[in-house]
Parts: sequence; C-alpha cells; structure tokens
Amino acid sequence: MAVDDRKTTNRSVANIHLDAKNPRLGRETSAQAPREIIQYLFEHDKAIDVAESIANHGYFQNEPLLAVKENGRTIVVEGNRRLAALKALREPGLLENPYRRKVERLSRKITDLSLIANVPVTMAPNRRATDRQIAGRHIGSPVLPWQAENRASFILDKLAEGYENDELRDDLGFSLADVQKARQTRAIADMARSLDLPEELKAKLDNPRAKLFTTLERVLESSVGRDYLKIKPDADHGLRGTTTKKEFTRGFRKLVSDVALGKQSSRSLNKNDNIESYFKSWNPEELPSQKRGSFVPADIIAGHSVSSSSSQENPTSRRKNTRQRSKRVLPKDFKVRYGSERLVEIREELTNLRRDHFPNAGAVLLRVFLELAVLDYLGRSGNLATLIDKLKSKGRQLRHGIPMMGDLSKEIIAVAKSKLSKADANRIEKALSRDPAAPFGLSDFHSFVHQAKDFPGERDIQQFWIRTEPLFRMMLELPIEDATDEGL
Repeated sequence: MAVDDRKTTNRSVANIHLDAKNPRLGRETSAQAPREIIQYLFEHDKAIDVAESIANHGYFQNEPLLAVKENGRTIVVEGNRRLAALKALREPGLLENPYRRKVERLSRKITDLSLIANVPVTMAPNRRATDRQIAGRHIGSPVLPWQAENRASFILDKLAEGYENDELRDDLGFSLADVQKARQTRAIADMARSLDLPEELKAKLDNPRAKLFTTLERVLESSVGRDYLKIKPDADHGLRGTTTKKEFTRGFRKLVSDVALGKQSSRSLNKNDNIESYFKSWNPEELPSQKRGSFVPADIIAGHSVSSSSSQENPTSRRKNTRQRSKRVLPKDFKVRYGSERLVEIREELTNLRRDHFPNAGAVLLRVFLELAVLDYLGRSGNLATLIDKLKSKGRQLRHGIPMMGDLSKEIIAVAKSKLSKADANRIEKALSRDPAAPFGLSDFHSFVHQAKDFPGERDIQQFWIRTEPLFRMMLELPIEDATDEGL
C-alpha cells in the first residue's frame, strides 16, 4: 500500500480558500463567490459558534485544516467552518447583518489578530485521498453532521467520480443501503424542484434556507405514504412508481405544496397514523389512482438526474441553467424613460449598488424607489388624484397630502391586473401584499425599515426584484398608453 506522505505547515488564512464543492453547501450556493459561502456557513452550519469559540478560547493549533492543491490554489476540503470563522473574524465586513455585528463584537475580543493570521494546514495529494477521512468525520461523529441532502450529495458525487459499491463500503464505510438512501433523498428533492408550481413555492424549494425535504422524505419513506402515492423503494433509482407518472405527480404536487405552504410539517406528519389521516383528508380525485404503468424519478426530474445509477452527470451541470442575473440591486438594462429626475438619480445609484456588498443601503433605497415610482406613475395616469379624493371622502387624514403605501399598493396592484399578464400580476400582488406564501415581500421591507429588525440579505432583494420587475418596467420604461400586455 502506497504511503500517503502528507506535510503540515503554517499557511496564511488570506491565501487558503473555501471549497465550493463542500457537501454542506446548498444547491444555490455551490460554486458561488467566497463571501456567499462564508455567509451560508454562518447562516446554516453554525460557523458563528466556531467564531465564538475562537474569540473566547483562541484557535486550537493541534487540529490542522486539510487541503489540496487545485488550479494553483490551496483549497480546504475539511475545516471549512473553521476557515470561514477565521476569515470573518479578520474581516467582519465579509458578512451580512446580523452576523456582521455579532462577529465584529467577537473580533474585538481578540487582542492580536495576528494570532489567527496563520494556521496549520495539512496538504493531501488529491481529493480522493481525503474522502475516507471526510466521510468518517461527518457521519455519526462529534463533528457537526451533514444534513440528509448533503450526505446524499457526497455519496452520489463519489459514485460519479468512479467509486464502485465495494469501494464505498470498504474505503468510506457506506453500505448499499446508504447508497439507496442517498438516491432516494436526492430523487425526492429533485422531483419536488421539478414540479410545475407557483414561483413563490419554487423559491422556497430552491432557497438554501428551506428545510422542507425532511418532511417529504418521512412521508415517502413510510409504508402508508408509499401506499397512497403508489411508489416503492428501488435500489438503482431510489424510488419507482407503481402507477403512471401523471397519477403520482398530481398527488406529489399537492403534498409538496402543503408542506411548502406550512399546512403540514414534520410535527403533523410524524407517525403513520398522522400520515394516513392526512391522505384521508384529501378529495378522492387528488389521490393517485392505481393504473397500469411505472416510472422512475429521472422521468419526472427536469434535466439530468444523479439519483439514478445510470446517470454520469458532470457535477457542475446540476446547477440551474438560469439567465445570468446582475449582482446589482437593479440591472443596468433597466431605464427610467418616464419619471421624475429624482427617480433617474436613484435608479443610477441602485444600478451601481451591489446587493451582496451593500444589502442595507440597497434594501432601504429600493423600498423608497418603489414608493416614489408608484406615486409618479399614479400621478401621471390621473389615478393618484382619484385615490386621494376617495380617501378624503372617507375621512382619512393624509400625511403630507399623500396616501400611505398600503393604499398605493392596492391601487397599483389593480393597475397591474388590468395592464399586465395574469402571471406577472399575480407575482406582483404577492410581492406587495401580506402573503405568508411569498418568500419575501413589501411587508418585510416595512418591518426592516420601521421596526429596527435585521435587514434583508442580497437573495431577498433579488427575489423581490424578480417578482416586481414587470411592474417597474411598466411604470418607468413605457408610456402609460402602451403599458399593456401587447406593449410588454
């Protein structure tokens, strides 16, 4: 057996890099910018606890980070939470609030930041040489374990890299049952994300903060859930249908929607009796019927599926093929062609503000920009004067003679419904109304601005723009008489 000759040396924290292939990372975070990876590890994997430990007790030098050399860079494959904590303590501005404020306080406890400028790093010859150690540390060990989808990603990625089942068992300690479980976990997640669902529900499933799949997996693993949904375990695909794809998809869509909307959770679906009561509450036509047919998850999943043994997908292809979006609060191609000079000036600032660098300023200014744009559009269309007269006739006192944003929202939503497509109008209504199904909306902006709560992150700002973009373009890019379905 060849000797794995590894050397441990002190290396600068600034010159070692986080691993974009880390199984901890959510689907939307993988391969993103380093600061996004750091933010994710603080939000979802308790890197804040590691930072607090370092600030209070110092950095323990007796357990080196494990790294490999790739493309001329030193990539840490084991110890990403520690590295994220070290980088953040040295530069808290890498984080968004509230973690930035917390880490700033912790950083002040370290009297000499040079003490965490260099840390021991063990260099491995390649990733494969680290697989056994990494798997052993994160499966049933004192180290913070991976979530089910992280674990599934690691196992399926090893298969895609060429591991045989015997090697997975002997080298990494994963049994055939573990492999089948990984296929099932990935199949459930990818099938849910491939459903034809409203955009706000898709955002919840795609959001790395989502923790909905534990509930879905519990239902699909139960004998009761499998009986109602007409599926069974399958060693090669994770699951296999015993009815047609159409029948299963109809029922699965309702289950996923109920869980995503919070109508059901792991508490309400925690036992077979609860699961059976839930399915019995469905209308008979909502339940999958037993029909002659069969399917595997790959038949439902959009694009390639790594849940099936026959799939040899390139790991980078799992990312969505979505249009590249600007990192700015507003994209450069958005213009203010109709509107006040003030709107033109604010638009200029928002197209230069990066959401990730300035989420606080971006959120507040976008909220102001929306209100001014609505006032401007309703004023030019004549709707504002009508609205003011209506409110005054009801005895409403108008501060500075201007309606409140709640009244303006209702008015502009009505305009959107008459001018835009039904799909766009529905998204706008959810963004501007208090809707618990929407991932982020105007009411969240209000709470941040008026109640001194934590500001939204760059993803929240992006989601709000995506849903309101047709409205902004209608109000500020088109003349009022052309802002119709045909005009857009």
